[in-house]
Amino acid sequence: MRLVSLEVADWRNVASAQLDTNARFVVLHGDNAQGKTNLLEAVWTLSNLRSFRESRYQRLIRHECDSVQIDGMVVGESGRRRLRWARSAASRTMQIDGQNVRQLRDWFAVLRAVLFCPEHGAIIRGGPVERRSFVDRAAFTTRPAHLDVVRQYARVLRHKAALLRSRKGGRVQVESWNSQLALLGGQLAARRAAALCDLSEPFVEAHRAIAGPRSGVATLRMRGLGRAAPGERLDPAVVTAQFIEKLSTGLDDEIRQARCLVGPHRDDLVVDLDGHPARNFASQGQARSLVLALKLAELEAARRQGLAPLFLLDDLTSELDRSRMVRLMEVLADLKNQVWLTTTDPRWLGPLPGGDVV
Repeated sequence: MRLVSLEVADWRNVASAQLDTNARFVVLHGDNAQGKTNLLEAVWTLSNLRSFRESRYQRLIRHECDSVQIDGMVVGESGRRRLRWARSAASRTMQIDGQNVRQLRDWFAVLRAVLFCPEHGAIIRGGPVERRSFVDRAAFTTRPAHLDVVRQYARVLRHKAALLRSRKGGRVQVESWNSQLALLGGQLAARRAAALCDLSEPFVEAHRAIAGPRSGVATLRMRGLGRAAPGERLDPAVVTAQFIEKLSTGLDDEIRQARCLVGPHRDDLVVDLDGHPARNFASQGQARSLVLALKLAELEAARRQGLAPLFLLDDLTSELDRSRMVRLMEVLADLKNQVWLTTTDPRWLGPLPGGDVV
């Protein structure tokens, strides 16, 4: 798929802007604070229905304006499709070819994207929530229905947590939530394990390509309920049974401590470098290479499912040294995906096949 036209109205600090391109590489360049990341953010918002920088839509609307709108023309296997996303205090609009969208899966069938930005260093150096979010995002890229399981599990978990905090519920009430939590948790852990299977081999290869042959061996593993042997896919029913047992064993502790102690919401993706958790010792350059390898693995997993998401990279040249940049551009040149990236100096990128510098 390619995004061949982008038009924004009252987006961030932009009153109106339109970009038409059929290029495979779209380079947004300029000095800092000139708005290039704002345009990349608009592409992500169109593909993801939310910003990667701001959770409150009101801050996406230009000062003293009432609404914001993004239009895009996507060329893919189903032909040319026009998307419109708009928000205001009174309404939310999502349209494909002028028709309101009723099912989110219809939207994501038209446009998907994978994002790399400086803040993603937290996937390596941050807490487990950052890494769980990455796995969920990767699973969503190939299987959008994964989002429904994540949301349902989170909803039940919130209800159970509120009951525990209130200290008004007894064992029967908590066990009632546990039965729902176990079923959804088994599905969630199994889906994450499947995503990890899809990511593992491409991750090793991508890391070697970016960081170089002497950079060590990078691998992935899941810790917690979703733990599986390399390449193993988990049976949701088996995981659910294991979860039920853990919930039963830990019930008294959860009631006493008034918090949820067991479940995939406590799992962690461990990124190892030469058999040791990279979070504990990876240098800044190593961490950036690992994050990029994760993102490239996400793209490759999607490709193996017959998908070609856009690849969005923000502030790329400030994140990598020269040698890693050269190797990354060689990898990107071999991709079939459309690549959008921002930089203050496009000369760092070298020659781009089918590139469009704007």
